[in-house]
Amino acid sequence: MVDDDPALLEIMTDWLQERCHAEVTAMSSAEEVMTIIRPGSFDVCILDYQLHGANGLTLGAMLREIIPSARLILLSGEISSSIESLAFEHGFGRVFTKPVSPDSLAQAIAL
Repeated sequence: MVDDDPALLEIMTDWLQERCHAEVTAMSSAEEVMTIIRPGSFDVCILDYQLHGANGLTLGAMLREIIPSARLILLSGEISSSIESLAFEHGFGRVFTKPVSPDSLAQAIAL
């Protein structure tokens, strides 16, 4: 999970661990992700659109090159139809506007 809002990152990480019984790695920037990412290291990547260093679409494209099988989910406070279209073109399976329903996110992760 990558989000530059520390409070939201903590809440979502805790929730994902409890609700989805998932091992969650929480990061706050694209740079942080790129220092630890390795092929096969993640099954699902939940990315905020607005990040320091790179937006979630750019980060998703970089992750897709390293982990082609990872499922990508984009979150944002506001999603325009053009950003949503770009997200799907970049291989994102789901796009959610914050605040996202925990049940909706759980379903997207479980697919």
